[in-house]
Amino acid sequence: MFLQLQQYFIEHESILRMSSFVVLILLLMLTEHFLPRRKYDKHIKYRRINNLLLMLVNLLAVRLLIPLTIYQIAIYTQENNTGLFNLLSLPLILNILLTIVIFDLLIYIQHVVFHKIRFLWDIHRVHHTDLEFDVTTSIRFHPIEIVLSTLYKSVAVYLIAPVAFAIILYEILLNAAALFTHSNIYLNKKIDALLRTIIVTPDMHRIHHSVNKFETDSNYGNIFSFWDKIFSTYRPAPKAGYDAMIIGLNEFRDEKFGQLPQLLKIPFIEKPGEL
Repeated sequence: MFLQLQQYFIEHESILRMSSFVVLILLLMLTEHFLPRRKYDKHIKYRRINNLLLMLVNLLAVRLLIPLTIYQIAIYTQENNTGLFNLLSLPLILNILLTIVIFDLLIYIQHVVFHKIRFLWDIHRVHHTDLEFDVTTSIRFHPIEIVLSTLYKSVAVYLIAPVAFAIILYEILLNAAALFTHSNIYLNKKIDALLRTIIVTPDMHRIHHSVNKFETDSNYGNIFSFWDKIFSTYRPAPKAGYDAMIIGLNEFRDEKFGQLPQLLKIPFIEKPGEL
């Protein structure tokens, strides 16, 4: 049964990832409408449209610039018996569990590095220029960052050699976590606190999008919340409170920066006034 499930994931990788993404983003948008954590601004539909357009540009960039998907690389390592996990001959269930944990740690590290190195921050700040915080913020990344991230994961897959099923499962979980943690949905404080013991919640990650730098440089986690706690980058609440906290970057408060052409230009400017 499990082998059949693996084969199904491998054969239907693209449709599984896309369908799970579409279903979850629509479900979260609906939840945001009826159960919002914070009130939306009047221009939210334009934000969402530009964020979605940017996602389409990113999909095209990856398709054109990176010939192999990470799951194809995983299949290659299996067929050629290369990479760490193949050398260790790990049991399948351990391979899957370690893949999810290790790759989530690697993405945490990548996130921190993008904040600490100036030219990478110039690229990543596109994600932080969003003036509101909702599920579409999760897809607001510059194509250069998406390409670099894909290359980073590709190298990691080649060296670590998780089974294809495990890396496909991780990618689905990572996408689901990104959508969930960026969603503007209300969670009861007790439920939020309980979930935070293991996974990142929207309230926890919203702090990362604060205009205050000491809050922006915290709560980097993607799926698991414990990386921030282990590496002392965890902040439990925003200083101004969840309702009063300001989202975005101080130097990018003009709404024009949310338009697709400007989003693509942001990494290449020194001062916002140059746009």
